[in-house]
Amino acid sequence: MPGRPIGQMLVSADRDRFVEIDPDKVSRGSFYTTDEAWLNAPVRAFLFDVFLTNTSALDPFAGDGHLLDLVRREFGVATFGLDIAGDKWARNDSLVSIPNAGGSGSRGSVIVTNPPYLANHSAKRKGVNDLVATYFDGSDYDNLYKIALDKCLAAADFVVAVIPETFLLSSFDKSRLAVVSVIEGDLFSDTEAPAVVACFGPAGVKQVGEFKLGNASVFNGSDSIGTLNEIFELRTGRARSGIQIVFNDPHGRIGLRAVDSHDGIRRIEFIYGDFEYKRTRIKVSSRLLTYLDVPELSDAQIQELVVRANAHLEILRAKSSDLILAPFKGNDKKGNRRRRLDYALARQIINNSL
Repeated sequence: MPGRPIGQMLVSADRDRFVEIDPDKVSRGSFYTTDEAWLNAPVRAFLFDVFLTNTSALDPFAGDGHLLDLVRREFGVATFGLDIAGDKWARNDSLVSIPNAGGSGSRGSVIVTNPPYLANHSAKRKGVNDLVATYFDGSDYDNLYKIALDKCLAAADFVVAVIPETFLLSSFDKSRLAVVSVIEGDLFSDTEAPAVVACFGPAGVKQVGEFKLGNASVFNGSDSIGTLNEIFELRTGRARSGIQIVFNDPHGRIGLRAVDSHDGIRRIEFIYGDFEYKRTRIKVSSRLLTYLDVPELSDAQIQELVVRANAHLEILRAKSSDLILAPFKGNDKKGNRRRRLDYALARQIINNSL
């Protein structure tokens, strides 16, 4: 059977529906920043210290040059750009390698960039897999931004990158990470992708200015949340041997809305009994709305468990400013970042609430 034509994105497998997309733009994973919110107080403080001893900045994925324009204006340093397309910058495929010979740093210029975002599975769904397959072949990474970030860290001692917020809960090596700032506003003109600004220092260095490497300082915008280790510790908990928790059970007595709704009203919640999700729609693969059960508990115990689990969930959300939860499809109607509860953390919350 012939493959799908490039530029045909699958929107419904059941109905065999596709839509036309721009394959060149999608395969490049390009989303241009139009807002200066990424250069907030903690990121500015990091760059201020870095530019005390480094006199130039490089963007290997320069695009329209917005980031470089702002850095040059704010810090007075020389700027250089590379890009795979257009004629504004020197041509270079920075997903393959990044030449960085300029600047006064031990490994060239400071890299300040907004790399391409495109997950491997999204490339297949969007019909551009043939255009990006060579990047993923032989790579352990599942998204172009991780490949790009790996190349940046190999090319420079200091890297500041605007990347997806899912990076926080990923397994990507964070030993050189010094600062992470979550940007909740609309940073891009053509996507609502939840983003963070991640600031990295040199390998083997313990501190850059006031920021320690290996246990990054985490901010929501300019507000300090704590450290990355403190957020990860909130995801650890106790396991209870012999206690069975059954997810995606059509007869389960606990409903789970595992995602914040777009209306900004219905939040992630454990619910006793039926809620808006029809039990007949449950599949083994259900991840956002489902029913579950703890078979050995009585109905009265289940009701008490639901109350405790919701209270524990709200404590975790408050302590982590929601960063313990993965982002989900941008902001709600009230302007708040939507969040998703993964089943591993849901199971931990239930265990801690029994």
